[in-house]
Amino acid sequence: MRMQVKRVALGSTKTQQEDTSVRTSFINGFLIAALAAPVGALAQSSEGRDLAKLAFQSLDTAERGFIDQGEFTTFGGDVFVSMDHNEDKKLSLGEFLSWGFGMEQVAEDAGRAEAYETAMRVVFAFWDRNGDNQITRTEHRQSLLADFRRADADNDAVLTEEEFLLGFSVNVAARAAINPPPAE
Repeated sequence: MRMQVKRVALGSTKTQQEDTSVRTSFINGFLIAALAAPVGALAQSSEGRDLAKLAFQSLDTAERGFIDQGEFTTFGGDVFVSMDHNEDKKLSLGEFLSWGFGMEQVAEDAGRAEAYETAMRVVFAFWDRNGDNQITRTEHRQSLLADFRRADADNDAVLTEEEFLLGFSVNVAARAAINPPPAE
């Protein structure tokens, strides 16, 4: 089932740009908190979880039930090449957003496409370590290594499927955008 995203004005005295800024600031704050949350703090939809499991299986080339940093960074290097449409060895925001981590349709079906795009913009901003609006191959590798260490909850230098599902920043951001926890 495909759901339509409706835009609702936050206040009649604010301009659309101010409304968007307030909404974006709130979502960014929420996603930053989600990225900083302990591994496993948020649930994930079953369809999104299945897609993330497929990604893990693609990474686990040796079919051992876990991935090491070598598999993770090799796969990440391949992903970087596939994202770099113009082959300039840098990723623009457009290239990053157009690649698709597989969750776009899940977000659309949940009526959360705008939140998902914002989540991916936040991931891009984190990975763009020098803030020049481009992710170099080095920044990409450094970000993947930092994500690997963050996701490795038991610090054993490998990621189990569960650690990958609950700790990899793209999964965390997508989960927070598509299936946010209920407000308290």
